[in-house]
This record gives sequence, C-alpha cells and structure tokens, in this order.
Amino acid sequence: MSSAPVYTSTTRPLDALAAGKARNRDVVLVDTAGRLHTRVNLMTELDKIRRIAAREVDGAPHEVLLVLDATVGQNALSQVEIFGKIAGVTGLVMTKLDGTARGGILVAIAEKFGLPVHFVGVGESVDDLAPFTAQDFARAVVGLGD
Repeated sequence: MSSAPVYTSTTRPLDALAAGKARNRDVVLVDTAGRLHTRVNLMTELDKIRRIAAREVDGAPHEVLLVLDATVGQNALSQVEIFGKIAGVTGLVMTKLDGTARGGILVAIAEKFGLPVHFVGVGESVDDLAPFTAQDFARAVVGLGD
C-alpha cells in the first residue's frame, strides 16, 4: 500500500474514504478544524463522520487525535470530555505552548483521561510541531529549558 495519505476537510469525508480505497492508501486524514464542543450541530456532524468511517472501513477510525489550543487553559478539560464521548478521542496534540503559561493543563488532561500526547506545537509552522516527550515537557514547565 502507498504511504501517502488521502486528505480531506469535513466537507467530503465519504469521498476521501472512497478515494483512499480506490488509490489503495493506508491513511485517510479528515480535518475537522473549527469545531466547538458547545456547538451541538457541529458535534452531531462529527458523530456522523465517525459513523460513516466505521461503516466504510473496518475498524475505522483507527486514531482520533484532538488538537488542543494551550491558551484555552481549563476549558480544554471539557473539550476533551465532550470530544471523547462524540468522536472517541485516542490521543492528543497541544499547540501554542510557546504563547502561554497555561500549557500545564496538559498534565491534568493526561491524568484525568489517560490519553497519550503525540505532539506539541511551539510555533506557527508545521516545523514547530514536535513529538511529545514527557521529560522535555516537564523541564519546560519548570523553566529548565533544554
């Protein structure tokens, strides 16, 4: 199978799954950016996307990563809880850690929900997204840096 993923926004997830199958791809990424856990209609649509994926591909979705904005602080707890119930979140990515002192919420989230943290973002570009390592994160939180 090809390693290049098929990518889509939420506007055409079924088309992306069909394209992935037709192209014999291992990975289909569905970007659901912009969803607020407080918007019932958007969360209902997210549930539908998850159900379509499960119907079209055995065992799908295989991974559901929730991207959190570190600047939201304690609000991230309710986001993880609600997205977890609707989408079945399996892991986390936290962005904007360079712009806030609220990044410590990641510790509370990981503890409460038992979810692995896959990546952290510390800048504005894709190159600023790095694999998460607990030791590096802990050093940064207490101000020890590299």
